[in-house]
Amino acid sequence: MKTAEVIRTRVRRAPAGSFFRPSDLPGPRAAVLTALSRLYAEGELVRVRNGLYWKGVRSHFGPGRPGLLDAAVKVAGSKGVGPAGWSATQVLGLSTQLPAIPEVAVAGPTPSLKGVRFHRRNNVARWRLSFHEVALIEALRDFPRHSEVGIDEVARTVRRLRTDGTVDLLKVERVASFEHSRALHRNLESVLALLDTDRPAA
Repeated sequence: MKTAEVIRTRVRRAPAGSFFRPSDLPGPRAAVLTALSRLYAEGELVRVRNGLYWKGVRSHFGPGRPGLLDAAVKVAGSKGVGPAGWSATQVLGLSTQLPAIPEVAVAGPTPSLKGVRFHRRNNVARWRLSFHEVALIEALRDFPRHSEVGIDEVARTVRRLRTDGTVDLLKVERVASFEHSRALHRNLESVLALLDTDRPAA
């Protein structure tokens, strides 16, 4: 089967909301790029930026556009990337604010994407963190700014996230120890005290 046919089949079978990069697809790079460009021209894919495409939803109004936060995370990569500012507290359920400009924290050099504000963080230990774990560190780093609840509710949220496996609190503690933010350390200690839990030594 030719590269174009393979990619067309993969795109067709992928669920709406899927992202595609040339490096993630089989075949010679030139052929992959041509296939993706053709699918974009036919309206099967949306070009988010050079080298990144998105499969929208078929409707009378067109395929739509991906959420800016989702697109930003995909552009920035999977290591140490997560929401910041109001985006972080909204994701964690600590705020109902929908930021006009999504904010994303990146451990290392920041990419660019129109409509998104990226923040560079120099703590490479963040590469161990998941999307929600980055959000938690960012929310605690800025607390009470960008939050609509008090520290008690933050602790209850952390307990829930820890219980359902969304956040590994011990890992967050270890990574936070490499951060220079005094506010982060103070707020994390307050949350841990409210959780009233025996924690293994880091």
